[in-house]
Amino acid sequence: MSTRLLQRKDLCKPLEYDQEVPISYQTALDKKRSVLDLIFRETDLAFHYGYFKEIFRSRRLALDGLYDNASWCESSAKILDLIESCGGKINVEGIEKILSVQGPVVIAGNHMSTLETFVLPTFVTRYKPITFVVKESLTRGNLFGPIMRSRNPISVGRTNPREDLVAVLEEGTKLLQQGMSIIVFPQSTRTTDFNPAEFNSIAVKLAARAKVPLIPVALRTDFWENGRIIKELGRIFRDRKINIKFGDPLLPTDDSRKNQETLLRFVVTHIKQWGTVVRES
Repeated sequence: MSTRLLQRKDLCKPLEYDQEVPISYQTALDKKRSVLDLIFRETDLAFHYGYFKEIFRSRRLALDGLYDNASWCESSAKILDLIESCGGKINVEGIEKILSVQGPVVIAGNHMSTLETFVLPTFVTRYKPITFVVKESLTRGNLFGPIMRSRNPISVGRTNPREDLVAVLEEGTKLLQQGMSIIVFPQSTRTTDFNPAEFNSIAVKLAARAKVPLIPVALRTDFWENGRIIKELGRIFRDRKINIKFGDPLLPTDDSRKNQETLLRFVVTHIKQWGTVVRES
């Protein structure tokens, strides 16, 4: 059976769904780098210029109360365009998994870089309203704060794991019951390698408590590396392919330990295939 390959023009538009047809997205083979990126080919200037240009545009919309779900999807798609115009090659598989269940879901996977927080909404928001679990500091900043607050995220301090767990379970359950899906990265921080011991079960617990499916997602996004001082200002590596894959939904009626093992196995299996270093616990 042939896969339905989404085009850029398809993104952020309603999609007719045939349950039997896999849906994916790939950077077009004839996608050209931007003139600015070719001029400054030895630097990341074109990328960071385009990135902050879009951030300031989104911030202005958020401050005016106009940064809605549709605006978020289009903004995310523009960051995707920027990545591709700076040499990025992206492959996304399993989009049909998001559509295979009705109502809200929890989406959970490894957290490698800033890239996924900007790109994932492109492939999710047009099907389901979505928000993130984020660091509280991101909602307070003058630059990113207005954008993040407009998405009604669940904010955690990451200094007290018990308090964070309670916040995610209580606030997350309320949002899910209201029809809002949630993206969770069950790691303490973004890392370009992966340590299974740091991948906690908070997403599985949230899905079980709210009685909604959990969709695994495996990510390789070190095209955009984390910055040493400001993580959003990391270098880009044009030779590193970007891979995103969604997995089969895990049902809340199944055993939570089994779901956690399945989620972790899905992530580890795919990131290993893509060349990510997985630490031995």
